[in-house]
Amino acid sequence: MSTMQYDEQFVEMLAAKIADRATEIMTDRINSRNTDLPHILTREETMDVLRCGKSTLAELMRRPDFPVTKEFGTKIPTHLLFKWIEKNTRWVDENTDYFKAI
Repeated sequence: MSTMQYDEQFVEMLAAKIADRATEIMTDRINSRNTDLPHILTREETMDVLRCGKSTLAELMRRPDFPVTKEFGTKIPTHLLFKWIEKNTRWVDENTDYFKAI
């Protein structure tokens, strides 16, 4: 059985390429999903997008930074929801070790 050894620079370059490609794939998925959705989401549609239940959505909707409008019933603007997800995912990445532990 043969073994291969790689220097740290090669491993870091490979990891960066994998991360970049994974980001591209996720962005494509979000963008394609976003075009299939209405411009304004109901609570049920938002739970489906976030794959969460009523109590989790209720917690999110109480946050001051979560994009909720109550002008015509409780609704969530789709484009603002995806911006919120992106912003908060970056915050977790930049301010915690959550993704480093995975």
